[in-house]
Amino acid sequence: MTAHARILLAEDDEISQAIIQHILAGLDHVNLTIVSDGREALLACTASKFDLLIIDRKMPLISGDRLIRQLRTSGNLNSETPIILFSASTASELKDMGVTCPADLLLSKPLNVGEFLASVKAFIALGPNTPVPD
Repeated sequence: MTAHARILLAEDDEISQAIIQHILAGLDHVNLTIVSDGREALLACTASKFDLLIIDRKMPLISGDRLIRQLRTSGNLNSETPIILFSASTASELKDMGVTCPADLLLSKPLNVGEFLASVKAFIALGPNTPVPD
């Protein structure tokens, strides 16, 4: 029996949640937990170990940047868990604003599905031959 990869999606936009859920639905060995704000994400990360965290940069209560800094410095269960950060800004735009990306990978919205899936597979070590959903 193949172990399920545990992924946390922290995204406040319901449409974005549905899109990510649809994209990941084709990966049958993924267990997706969805939360709607940074505080819920922090609570989930202190209660459970995840294999990958997917975090939106602009969330209510605790921003994605602040959440990641808290996780990385807290020594909790997910302090070393790989993190994909979503942003409406590109990496160069964030750099121009003086923002450093605290995540392992920054992906700009709208998502490139192929790039996103390849990144997820790489982080959870599923391999490149896992079927891609339509």
